[in-house]
Amino acid sequence: MERSERRGLARLLLRYPEHREALRDKAAEGANFRELCDAYEAACEAASYWSKSGEPVGPERACEYRQLAEAIEEDILRNLA
Repeated sequence: MERSERRGLARLLLRYPEHREALRDKAAEGANFRELCDAYEAACEAASYWSKSGEPVGPERACEYRQLAEAIEEDILRNLA
């Protein structure tokens, strides 16, 4: 498991403690699921970056990346079923 995949999974474990076992199981068994964890980490990092940015487009970009992270969360939770 790559570092960014582990970080994404860790974020999900903190955000959804009620699904910890299922999240760990999915990450252990599937490369596609780990790719979702990687994408989730990238979206969260980008949202954080843009929320701190002094650029005029910062707030808009942060919102876009937060929405992307939420969409990825929904995909991940659907994969748990």
